[in-house]
Amino acid sequence: MHRHSTIARMLRPDEGHHVLHPSGARMNIKVFASDTGGVYSLMETLLPPGGVVPRHIHAGEDENNFILEGHLAMQIGPTLYRAGPGSYVVAPQGVEQCFRNEGDIPCRFLTTFTPGGAEGFFKEAGELIRRAAPAPPDPEQLLRLQEKYGLRYF
Repeated sequence: MHRHSTIARMLRPDEGHHVLHPSGARMNIKVFASDTGGVYSLMETLLPPGGVVPRHIHAGEDENNFILEGHLAMQIGPTLYRAGPGSYVVAPQGVEQCFRNEGDIPCRFLTTFTPGGAEGFFKEAGELIRRAAPAPPDPEQLLRLQEKYGLRYF
C-alpha cells in the first residue's frame, strides 16, 4: 500500500487558494496533491445560475463531485445526472463530462481528483485569467496548460 505523510491541519471557509475558472466558476483549492503525496486533491466550486463547466476529459484522474447546495445537471458520457444536495457523482478518467447549473441559486460542490494533480491546471489557469483581466486569457497559453495537465476541453 502506498504510504504518504499527511500533516494534521484545518482550513477555515475563507482559506485555500482562490481561483476563477475560465467558465466564470469560483474555485477554492483546499488540498493540493502535494499535501497528500499525490493520492488526491480537493477543491470547492461555486457555479452561478446558468453557469457551465464545458465539455472536457481528464486523461489521468477520476473527478468525484459532492453537491453541497443547489443543483447540477451533469452529463457524464452518455448519461445525464441531475444532482442535488447530498448527491455524489463520479466522472471516471477518460470519459467526457459537462456540468450546468440549471437552478436559480449558485451550486456549491466539492471535487476530489484521484489521484491528485488536476488542481494544478485550475491554479495556473486562474493566474492567467487574473493577469489578463479584464481581457480574456491567451487561448494558446490555456491550450498549453491543458496539455500539461492531461485535460482537454471541447
